[in-house]
Amino acid sequence: MLVAVLALSPFLISLGAVPAAAVDDGTLGIRPELESDFFHINLAPGAAIDANAIVSNHSAEPVTLLNYAVDGQSTPQGAFALAAQADTRTGVGAWVSLGADSITIPANSQLTVPFRLSVPENATPGDYAGGVIIESAAVQGETTSSGGDAALRLDVIQRQGVRIYLTVAGTAVSTLTHGDLGWTRGGESVTFTLPITNTGNTILYPTATLDVSGWIGATATLDFATPESILPGATLDLEATLTPAPFLQAGNAEAALSSEAGDELVGTSFVYAPWWFILVMVLALAALVFGIWRALLFVRRARRAFAQVAVSTSVPAEELAPPS
Repeated sequence: MLVAVLALSPFLISLGAVPAAAVDDGTLGIRPELESDFFHINLAPGAAIDANAIVSNHSAEPVTLLNYAVDGQSTPQGAFALAAQADTRTGVGAWVSLGADSITIPANSQLTVPFRLSVPENATPGDYAGGVIIESAAVQGETTSSGGDAALRLDVIQRQGVRIYLTVAGTAVSTLTHGDLGWTRGGESVTFTLPITNTGNTILYPTATLDVSGWIGATATLDFATPESILPGATLDLEATLTPAPFLQAGNAEAALSSEAGDELVGTSFVYAPWWFILVMVLALAALVFGIWRALLFVRRARRAFAQVAVSTSVPAEELAPPS
């Protein structure tokens, strides 16, 4: 049995994982004609613009590539990514028209790829993101086997893209909502998570810090990992890690969230102990309670015994009266 796996260029997973610059891996590249990094376009609803992307082929052979437009996405970790070709397109990916589905670039040369971006009349104001993708045909790799009937072949597809940032004219609304601040302990660290959602229509660039305080355990100030951005409508998780985690902790954690939408504080209690420590404490408390109960029972029985002895040895009142 043969299992074929497609290995994609790193740019497929997240274009935000690399520095904000035009994409060129030394073999193929794509960039705006008139800008150094990405397309930045401002249009009114119903307006359109013509622009050019430059595709470079640095190899000694001509290459034929698919080219298409897609929407942009914010990953759950806060990176920018371009959607897959099969994903539904509702913004920039749907509004960009390319002259052809594929292009051929001669060896060691560049090719201008024109496109038109047309904003619908009913488009809502705000920021949108997407991009133009170039994609090579799959390169079949070697088949390897680890024994038995299973075999593995690694096929490689190279996929690169140039971002398009579009602002549709109108009223800008910058709002950011958040969920509860949560935490989990794993191994020698504690990970704090703060979910945030961009409920406005502008791209936001949030940052956050975390203050940990307690009467037992750690007191520290941490930085949440800073996302590249969060697109309108996107949700992502900000994370901060306390390492090494204290053996015991009892106190509070407070996150200070800041963005173009404003500043907010989000807090939670922060209490934990190892399970075996809790078990030992419960057993110790049970032993203490049992000991106190036994002591009280002993005292009660002793008092009862003393009272019985006092009654049995008491002298009758007539015997204590003086003789007449």
